[in-house]
Amino acid sequence: MLFILSYLWLDVAVATLIHDAASPILSMAGGVLEEVGKSQWVLGYSAFVAVFIWKSRRGLAYQHVALFCSVALAGLGANLLKLFINRARPPLLFSDGLFGFRPFNFDLTFLWHSFPSGHATTGLAIAVAGSIVWPRLRWLMWPIGLSIALGRVAYNVHYMSDIIAGGALGVISAWIVQLWLISRFQPWADKRWAPRS
Repeated sequence: MLFILSYLWLDVAVATLIHDAASPILSMAGGVLEEVGKSQWVLGYSAFVAVFIWKSRRGLAYQHVALFCSVALAGLGANLLKLFINRARPPLLFSDGLFGFRPFNFDLTFLWHSFPSGHATTGLAIAVAGSIVWPRLRWLMWPIGLSIALGRVAYNVHYMSDIIAGGALGVISAWIVQLWLISRFQPWADKRWAPRS
């Protein structure tokens, strides 16, 4: 529902506002958040930690496996959807007046991979999975995840509806992975790293 409302009333208005307010500072902030939100950072970190502590802290290792799987599944889902949906990114709105979708066109170019936002998917997967791995840092995980997602709008490479859809995909993917892995491996998990109910 939020996606539809955003598509109908917010997407073009917000993209135009950001386009008209373009500045070096806004562009730099978007670029930094783009780099921070690349999934390889959290995938590499979580894989390294899981392998490094596998024998000594099995419960914490499982949580890092869950973090890895949450981000990987969410990212894979987002990339597959992009391939089939082919939505024009905001730059095409301003250069060619293109706004909308070309489903099943299988265009592999960056400018036709707007929906859903992969960075929003990663950011919200980090927020959910990171809050479970580090419950005391939940207050930090959500602002990081939301900043990564909203930075894509500030960088004017995604519409608000792309962020909403990508964020929802990230939350759902992370939650499913967390529940499945935790229920599967909890008998061996260190209770200190179990998610709080």
